[in-house]
Amino acid sequence: MPFCWLCLCIYSLWLKVSVAKGDSWHLEVPPSVIGLEGSCVVIPCLFNYPGPDRKASDLTGVWFTDSKEIVYHSSTTKISTNFQHRTSLLGDLRHRNCSLKISPLQHTDRGPFTFRIEIEDFNKYSFAMNKVSITVRDTPESPTLSVEQRIKSGKKVTTTCTFLHSCPSDPPNLTWSHQGKVSSQTTRQTNGQWKVTSSLNFTPSKRDHNKLLSCTAVFPGGKKVSSITVLNVTYPPVSVEVISSSSVQEGNSVELNCSSDGNPAAHTYQWFTERGTLVSEGQTYTLKSVKRHPEPLYCTAINTEGQASSTPIQLNVFYPPEIKLGSSCTSEISTVTCLCMVDSHPASNIKWWTSDPSKVLNSSNTERHGSLTIVTLQGALDSKTVHCHASNSQGNSTMTLRVPHNGKLVYTAAAVSVFLVAITGLTVWMVKRSRVSSKTEEPVTHRKTEENVTSQPGSERDRKAYSTYGGSQNVYGNMRFEEEQCSDTYEVTDGDAVYANM
Repeated sequence: MPFCWLCLCIYSLWLKVSVAKGDSWHLEVPPSVIGLEGSCVVIPCLFNYPGPDRKASDLTGVWFTDSKEIVYHSSTTKISTNFQHRTSLLGDLRHRNCSLKISPLQHTDRGPFTFRIEIEDFNKYSFAMNKVSITVRDTPESPTLSVEQRIKSGKKVTTTCTFLHSCPSDPPNLTWSHQGKVSSQTTRQTNGQWKVTSSLNFTPSKRDHNKLLSCTAVFPGGKKVSSITVLNVTYPPVSVEVISSSSVQEGNSVELNCSSDGNPAAHTYQWFTERGTLVSEGQTYTLKSVKRHPEPLYCTAINTEGQASSTPIQLNVFYPPEIKLGSSCTSEISTVTCLCMVDSHPASNIKWWTSDPSKVLNSSNTERHGSLTIVTLQGALDSKTVHCHASNSQGNSTMTLRVPHNGKLVYTAAAVSVFLVAITGLTVWMVKRSRVSSKTEEPVTHRKTEENVTSQPGSERDRKAYSTYGGSQNVYGNMRFEEEQCSDTYEVTDGDAVYANM
């Protein structure tokens, strides 16, 4: 009998323990949390007690240290001076949440900390086996910044910045150095920390290449930390241009270089004439024996992202003066006009002279059309030739121009005038003689007049004299007048000019 009683007691004790374990005192807290000095820290805490739920007024939560220092109490007057106004219970005891917040966190707030629940008219229980320690850090951990190794210009990209914190009620503020659409997500970790992932969506451009991208987390208390990366943005060639020496002499060689900006760098370069004819490949193109008026050239740069071309360039070719064959002199009565057309680069200094190079004639007009210079000399010239001399830094050239003699027209006009004066004088003389004869000897005069009218030797001579004057540019003529009592001769000689001897 005594033995059975002993077994019953043991069974009852075991049953009581089993019930307490299944519906009894229980606490869930992490063994340690990490906090930032000057910021806040939250110790997540969930507890359980036996029996039905209680009213809030029946429950009192207490946090304390091993030295029995009260960290938190429902009655604030009981909180230790070191923790006054720095601790609060975030959880609702009715819902069995005992989470503790300490803000701002100090270096001395290392713990360990123990939670105790007091239930009015029931029981009090300290979870001494579930202590929590705090690791206090001076500086936060740097965020983890993730971005694609290569991003394309003009194509949307998403970058992420991840960091940890221990204060979900007052999380850090995160900012990006680049404009874009920002979104964030927070997840709870197992060690009492929370992970925040911030995403930035933007469309990169060529200007973003090699640009710093950073995300910065600012924690309560003012401490901040950043993570930085350099963007690698791929884009097709831009700023394509031909680089060469500033000038080249005619007949020499010149080296042209094709410059471009692209990522990756251009792998192919091509050279074209302005008409689109492919003349060479390679970043450098050597043009041999340059002519004075070469066709403009441009280059094309090609990489994996695309291609682009430069604007055509005209080489700056220096060459000596060349006096064009169209240079000549013309005349109008007493004025000579000479044109000298010179092709040169740089522009030439052009001079005129006749027989003496030291006596330079002044030009009346100068025109420039590209590399062609047209100089005009105008005035009266008494020389058969005039010289046009052109010179620049590359050389010089001289051309002798033939001057048309304006004197031929002057002398011809003088000869015609003398001829007309002679005819007029002869006519007056004949009229006077006829009148004198008619007064003295009427019949004889009548017969003389008849004879003059019939024969008209003077008119025949007139016709011969006028027939020798033509309207061509060069006048050649021999005029001879013969009378019974007087004789005059006019001659014009020399194939290039008209001379009159009277």
